[in-house]
Amino acid sequence: MKVLLLSQIAVVDYKYTYSLANALKACGNEVELIIDDKKDNDYCQCKCINKFLTSRKDIGKVKKLLNYVETYQFIVKKAISEHFDVVHVQWFQFSPVDYYFLRKLKNNGIKIVVSVHDILPFNEKKYDLTFHKKIYGLCNQIIVQAETNIERFDELFPEDSDKVNFIPHGHFLDFADKHGMEESRRHLNIPLDKTVLLFFGQIKKVKGVGVLLEAFGQLAQHRNDLYLVIAGSVWKDDFKPYQEIIKRNGLNDSQLKTDIRFIPDDEVGFYYSACDVAMMPYLDVYQSGVIQLVYAYGKPAVATAIAPFMEIVEDGVTGYLCQPNDVKSLEKAIGRAVAEKERFEKMGEAGRQKIAAKYSWDDIAKKVTELYKKN
Repeated sequence: MKVLLLSQIAVVDYKYTYSLANALKACGNEVELIIDDKKDNDYCQCKCINKFLTSRKDIGKVKKLLNYVETYQFIVKKAISEHFDVVHVQWFQFSPVDYYFLRKLKNNGIKIVVSVHDILPFNEKKYDLTFHKKIYGLCNQIIVQAETNIERFDELFPEDSDKVNFIPHGHFLDFADKHGMEESRRHLNIPLDKTVLLFFGQIKKVKGVGVLLEAFGQLAQHRNDLYLVIAGSVWKDDFKPYQEIIKRNGLNDSQLKTDIRFIPDDEVGFYYSACDVAMMPYLDVYQSGVIQLVYAYGKPAVATAIAPFMEIVEDGVTGYLCQPNDVKSLEKAIGRAVAEKERFEKMGEAGRQKIAAKYSWDDIAKKVTELYKKN
């Protein structure tokens, strides 16, 4: 099959996009990528065309929208003139625009397949429900990456539920740039003698960072052996509300490190290598990609008991589960984890082995290729 794979925000999802593209190619598909302009493409074995400006922070919304339209015009022309069989989409950044151009592709006999990372965006706009419904109606096949999302999708878009297929999120073992723990802590100026908890990634309300800070604040009142690291950029918000929680709980530099910026790829490995356990206090999530990266580094996770996490985190085996949006439950889970610190290495290795065995990109690509062949 001749496949055009789109990723408007490859700066965020490139590990998924490149891994899927490479595996699809190995499966015998002819794959090309249209991605944003902020990624180099050394890892990808397929032809990549950098077009989208979606991730750029140095240009305004109007220019981004114009680029989005122009890029879709390029995609439609390329897909039709070069006789692509499938356009595989991942995100709908401006859903009315996505719908307009995807309809053009569908009307020209090109199959539309979507990997659903978020069924609806967490920053949902007034028009998103309407246009996501229209887009899903166009799709030939829809991929969700957690089994629970089949039910969630059916609740929102029952008329298209027959197109929905569960294919799990693949592992990120190839992207784990590991360093020694002591080396990493010295590099980041993190204490060598404390148990380090790490929250890494975009900081959004839905990820529960406020709950984590409250729980850690309670723990820090009666123990001095813990150190929390929060690293990542704030998304459509600012860090001020979290600073207020930090101040109210009296947390200081001997207990907490905040690195509030986009963390470049060559620094990511130091953060994961420096930590003892990763924190996933999410209030909601549609898939488990973040856990895949944690386990790729051989680290256990403290995660909320929401369905996508529960499909991969085994409580007491590869991590610890707590109730979402519950400070006391998270505080208890962290305490339980730290009390069993001697098991961290074994638990992290169990997580790494699990994703290697269960979430192979080769298996995923075979399943996706079969979907491409349907209707």
